[in-house]
Amino acid sequence: MTHDHRSRRAQGEYYTPRWLAEIILDESGYAGAPGSRLLDPSCGAGIFLILAIERARGRGAGLQDILACIHGYELNPNSAQAARAAYLAALGDLAAGVSLHDIPVFCRDAILDPPECAPFDVLAGNPPWVRWDYLPSEYREATLPLWKRYGLFSLKGFQARLGAGKKDLSMLFTYAAADFYLKPGGTLAFLITQEVFKSKAAGEGFRRFRLGEEGPPLRVLRAHDFVKLRPFGDAVNKTAALIATKGEETSYPVPYYIWDRDPAGALRKQAFTARPLGGRLGPWQTLGDDVEQFARLEGTNPYKAMLGANANPYGVFWLEVQRARPAGLVEVRNRPELGKKPIPPLTAVIESDLVYPALRGSDIRRWHATPGVHVLVVQDPVTRSGYTPSIMQQRYPRTLEYLEKFREELLSRALYRKYHLEAARPFYSQFNVARETFAPFKVVWKRMTGDLAAAVVSRWEGPLGDKLLLPLETTAFIGVDTAEEAHYLCAILNSGPVRAFVRSFSSAGRGFGTPFVVSKIRIPKFTPGGLLHRKLVEASKALHAGGGEDSQREIDRSVLRL
Repeated sequence: MTHDHRSRRAQGEYYTPRWLAEIILDESGYAGAPGSRLLDPSCGAGIFLILAIERARGRGAGLQDILACIHGYELNPNSAQAARAAYLAALGDLAAGVSLHDIPVFCRDAILDPPECAPFDVLAGNPPWVRWDYLPSEYREATLPLWKRYGLFSLKGFQARLGAGKKDLSMLFTYAAADFYLKPGGTLAFLITQEVFKSKAAGEGFRRFRLGEEGPPLRVLRAHDFVKLRPFGDAVNKTAALIATKGEETSYPVPYYIWDRDPAGALRKQAFTARPLGGRLGPWQTLGDDVEQFARLEGTNPYKAMLGANANPYGVFWLEVQRARPAGLVEVRNRPELGKKPIPPLTAVIESDLVYPALRGSDIRRWHATPGVHVLVVQDPVTRSGYTPSIMQQRYPRTLEYLEKFREELLSRALYRKYHLEAARPFYSQFNVARETFAPFKVVWKRMTGDLAAAVVSRWEGPLGDKLLLPLETTAFIGVDTAEEAHYLCAILNSGPVRAFVRSFSSAGRGFGTPFVVSKIRIPKFTPGGLLHRKLVEASKALHAGGGEDSQREIDRSVLRL
């Protein structure tokens, strides 16, 4: 990857392949009719402009009409220059006497530097995709009023800080472009991250589809899902397209098309519909022939799902147990190699009471979980604060001495500064640790994945003897008091119908298996004497013990009857 290539990627520039740009331009309705004005407000190297010119020339448009009607904006000067050259080449024999200075591709920030211009009939393009936390701090500050103006920040407090509100610049760009440049009744056709449709939190504000509290609405005409095609190769993004018009309210269901390739490699699309789940701002559920089945599965869940314990930084709280020592002590090594922060390696002897075998998402398979790390948990699950210094000094002086060696690293944590510092909580305080974390039985599942994969866990015999297993932040879990209730829940979550239901509205990736997705499943409270409940418990136990397909089929049948 060249330096220029890396630079473009850092700015969210992924140049659109021609076949995909053709689809987007088709969806926009732009056919090159005389007088029809088109803008690509983040034109990159100009592929959408090239295709628009080809269509306009095919309709007999002359030079002046093309120059007046097909425009581009681009922030990167090098890309803008490349787009001008591509525009000039696309003019072909119309380009006689035209210089690059005559080409209507302007180097500007379409969000922060909107020009005075007549509105356009069509906006088509691929806006920059950059996560909020990767934007330069000065750009976050400069654009923050616009994020607020359009209602794109819908989460507050701890939930947003934990990653539930990972906004992408493409969201703001779409709203600002529609606001600044699109005429009433005009069409917007943008490539955008699929998370604006499927993510519970990141897309919630976007799904208002209104340009501010008093601004005009956007009506989503249809959406396209290109995730399976991976059109940008090595880029780990989830590509989708939004087709909308300005000045009308969105009504549901919305046509939703999922693209892939047939066995011969040809493009194909399947038609679905989409609707928000759990309220108008909820994530979109994609529906095909399974509408009736999903309606039976949707409902309320009396069980409270939670995120696993947040024990960051890994280099302090994640441990490798070297060997047990007498008198309840254990020799441990910290695990700085597992985290991103530069933390010095250290071997220490500490009390074993607060060291637990722990589960990451990568440690879980369907029907099976084995801990891959140990974790030091110094958080009081009742007060939701670190154990007081006096308790640590009296009961765990060696552990406190170990933590003191990382005082500066622990005080510098963003979550600590925001949620613990003002309350004067101990510098080693942690997050997402509650009574449920220490429940005797838990059904745990991967949070960052593309399908539900759950297992029942309780205690584990390891180098510290028989100890309770604790789930970490890349997992979610439900804590219960009995093994039977845990197996009942695990059978439901691992069933084919429920997994398909969750995939219908949850976006694969870091937010797929959040507690929210489980809250939308209609799960009856466990009844030990219930026949279907007992069948699910026994089938789950059989599969945990290595049982086969018969048990899985029994679960799928029983869940639908349930």
